[in-house]
Amino acid sequence: MDPVLQAALISGIGLCAGLIGGLTGLGGSVIMLPGLAILIGFKDASHAEQHTYQAAAMAVNFLVAVPAVWRHTKAGKVRKSLLLRLLPPAVVFIVLGVLASDQIEGESLVKILAAVIVVMVLVGELGRMLGKDDEETLEDSERIRKSTPAIVGTGVATGFLAGLLGIGGGVITVVSLQSVAKIKIRQAIAASAAAMCLMAPVGSTLKMINLPHHGQKAIDAIELAGLLGPSAVVGSLIGSWLVHRLPVNVVRPIVSIVLLVAAAKLGGLLDFA
Repeated sequence: MDPVLQAALISGIGLCAGLIGGLTGLGGSVIMLPGLAILIGFKDASHAEQHTYQAAAMAVNFLVAVPAVWRHTKAGKVRKSLLLRLLPPAVVFIVLGVLASDQIEGESLVKILAAVIVVMVLVGELGRMLGKDDEETLEDSERIRKSTPAIVGTGVATGFLAGLLGIGGGVITVVSLQSVAKIKIRQAIAASAAAMCLMAPVGSTLKMINLPHHGQKAIDAIELAGLLGPSAVVGSLIGSWLVHRLPVNVVRPIVSIVLLVAAAKLGGLLDFA
C-alpha cells in the first residue's frame, strides 16, 4: 500500500474511533483494532501485527481519556472512594492480561477480539435498555462501600481484557458498575475514563517492551499511535459536541451493526475485500 494512503487511512481510523467514542461512549480500541485489521491488514497468516495494533491502541486510549477525565472532574462526577477500589485490581490485571496476550498468536487474538466485540455490543445495548440509576436514597459513600466486591470484580475483568486484547473496556466497566455495583451512570462513566488514564499507559508500555518477542518493533507502535492519536482526540471532541445535537438513540444501533459486521469479518464469517 502507498505510504501516504496508509497514513491517511490510519488517521481516518483514529478520527472515526474518537468520533464514535465521543458520540456513543464506546471505547476507541473497539473501533481502532477492527479498523486496522481490516483496512491495513497483516503480512502473513500469523497476524503478528495485531500485537503492534494493541500496543498503539492502548496508547491512544490514554490520549482520549485524559480530556474526558478533566471534563468529568470539572462536573464533579469523579469519586475518589470508587477509584481506590477500582484502580488497584485493574492495573494489576492489565499487566497479567498483557503477559497472557504475549503467549497467544496474533491470529488467535484477532478471533478473541471478534468474540469480545460481539459481547461488548450486546452488553452495551442490554445495559442501555435495562440499566437505570439506583433509586435507593443511599449517600454515594455508603453506596460505594456496600458495592466494594462488585467494584473490585469490575476492575479485575476490565483490566485483564484490556491487557489481553488492547481494548479500553469502557462499555464493560460502565455497564458493570451501573447494573451490578449500582453506581450512578455519570459516576461510572467518569470512573471508567479515570481507570483508562492509568491502565492504558501501563498496558501500552509493557506491550511495547514485549513486541520484539513477536518480531515487531516498539517504534512501529509509537508511529502508529502518533497517526491515530491526534485525529482520535479531534474526533472525540467532535463526538462530545455532537452527542447533544444528534439522535444518539438512532446512531448507537447503527454503530452496533457496523461493529457486529466487523466482528464477523475478523472471525472469518464474512469474506469481503
